[in-house]
Amino acid sequence: MVALAIPATALPKLGAMRDIGEGILPEAARGSVREIIKTVTRHALNFRKEVPLTDEQRQKVAAVLESHRGEVRVLVERGRSIREAYAEAVKTHGPDSKQTLEAAEQIGSLARDRALLFAKISGETRPLLTAEQQNRLEAARQEIGNLVDAAIAAAK
Repeated sequence: MVALAIPATALPKLGAMRDIGEGILPEAARGSVREIIKTVTRHALNFRKEVPLTDEQRQKVAAVLESHRGEVRVLVERGRSIREAYAEAVKTHGPDSKQTLEAAEQIGSLARDRALLFAKISGETRPLLTAEQQNRLEAARQEIGNLVDAAIAAAK
């Protein structure tokens, strides 16, 4: 649920782009990337219709998200500074430098911390959902996962 809601504001702009990976990715992979973006956007924008929450569920989910707001904010700010440090390391020292490797490791560390926070939030929100709501979310996640797998296969 959280995974579908977070990118909702950024993805519509990406989905409208026609030149994703132009000149970099093969056409088959570019089409796959567009399909993934469209599907994620559709699920994010239609989340309330696909998985309607009761007022009580909405309040409880909001409370869980609010309780983690500070952690999310820290990760967002940390992510910004890590990405800037990485870009600067590549620009200043080159892609094969020790500084770039260290900065890339920080990106990996950030990805780990984001995944763990997402797992924590999901672990707190999933029990608030009915079995049917959980199944709908899992179906959306599976659809996106299948598209990602197909995109990876097309890029080989």
